[in-house]
Amino acid sequence: MSSEPVSVSAEALPVAAGEVAWKRLSPKAPLAALVPLTGMVGRMLLGALLPTYFAGERGLPTVLWVIVVGLALLMLAIGLYEVATLSYRLDGAQLEIRSGIFTRTSRFIEAARVQNTEVLQPFVSKLLGLVEVKVETASGGKADGHLRGLTPEDAQALIDALQVVRGEGPAGLLPATPGDAAPGERVLSEARLGALLLYGATALGVGVLAVVMGALHEITETFHKLLLPWMEAHWEAVAAPGMGWLAATVAALAGLFGLWVVSGARAVLRFHGFRLVDTGTHLRAVGGLITRRQVTVRRARIQQVVLDEPLLRRALGFGSVEVETAGVRAGKEATERAELLVPVVPTASMPGLLREFVPELPDAIDALPLKPAHPKALLRARIRAVGLGVLVAAPATWFWGPWGALAWGLVPAQLLAAWFDWRFQGWLITDALVVVRQGFWRRRTTVVQRARIQSVRARQGPLERGYGIGHVRIDVAGSYVVLPSVGWDEAQSLIDLLPARRVPKRAGLRLPAQESSP
Repeated sequence: MSSEPVSVSAEALPVAAGEVAWKRLSPKAPLAALVPLTGMVGRMLLGALLPTYFAGERGLPTVLWVIVVGLALLMLAIGLYEVATLSYRLDGAQLEIRSGIFTRTSRFIEAARVQNTEVLQPFVSKLLGLVEVKVETASGGKADGHLRGLTPEDAQALIDALQVVRGEGPAGLLPATPGDAAPGERVLSEARLGALLLYGATALGVGVLAVVMGALHEITETFHKLLLPWMEAHWEAVAAPGMGWLAATVAALAGLFGLWVVSGARAVLRFHGFRLVDTGTHLRAVGGLITRRQVTVRRARIQQVVLDEPLLRRALGFGSVEVETAGVRAGKEATERAELLVPVVPTASMPGLLREFVPELPDAIDALPLKPAHPKALLRARIRAVGLGVLVAAPATWFWGPWGALAWGLVPAQLLAAWFDWRFQGWLITDALVVVRQGFWRRRTTVVQRARIQSVRARQGPLERGYGIGHVRIDVAGSYVVLPSVGWDEAQSLIDLLPARRVPKRAGLRLPAQESSP
């Protein structure tokens, strides 16, 4: 992708004979872009309002308010102007996107480099009957091409044209509501409301904690205004023996329930109506309550599949599957990086769904003869567990005396957790795949296509050097996976073995490959 400033009007040059005509966004595109652009400008200028906190009751001078508001309106106008003047065309094997009138900016995207296409339909766009299209290449991060304000028909025509240029054929008709299965397509997975609530209740991430912390701030304000005066008036009853433990228990249960509610609501908002369909050469996933998000992933571009099975989800009989291609989004959490995330997969359906992504996998992934982590890795894990336990328990004992001494109970708990984590690690190298399993409490099984490996490196820390063990890191485009601890000699041999064998597509699974000499 490249960017080229041209100092002529976008409408000044006529379309030459035989030249592909430019296409415009919908006339309603600026209305669809108004809300997201306003939010983006507001976040950018939020720092300008911080001085009002220190200014006290005086506030900011009128001149500064005029400057801040003027900048915000100017940036919003520029964003809307760019949307209104944006045009695009597929000329040969290139997608060209240009915007601007006096200063024109052109972006060129090779159709062969496109990894995924994503169709979004935010709430405002849904009211206007429009969609957004994001075109992603292997660069990762922000989408290389973002067309905000297309009709569903124009969006599908563009996606089909990109696929035809790559020799893959069209992916089928895109209905007015993104994600509905077209005739002839096969539904691979669906997520119902109850399953999504379970998924959310077992996924307490950083985003959930941020929302809960904000809610706690509001609860604190309410406590000082309403609940505290009531407690002062009824202090004798509140301070009765046993009421402290009761209040703490009620508060803990209420907090846990609040976490479950927030996490479940986030899961429903993100994945409501989730459906994964097979179009032949592509996989298409859709979900979302307010914002409908549809992702189309090329089967041939899948390079890594991760099966995420935390202990609680395993007990409830389901897990999640993350699919990554070379267009992985860098710098985000794992579930946010994945181009395609199947939130709820029943345990009985996992082998069949995984084979849809990686046909070389056997029928039962749990039955694979994984090689265990090196025995000396357990000693290393125990030393780290004891060190962490002491680091927490010693200061707690110093500050809180006998009550803080209870923290020493973390040491045996950490040792037990280290053993479980080491015991259930494993890895396997076949002619076509690398399979890595890590963790017990949150078990993650990663399957990497060997043909997609970019580099392999061996790493040995100071403690590992004393034990003669090390780690092997396998890099693919935009992501990586680390094998469990192995002997240092074996780690050196894997550096030569892994990139060397490249097999044709649909190669069979041969389990003894990991025992071959490099």
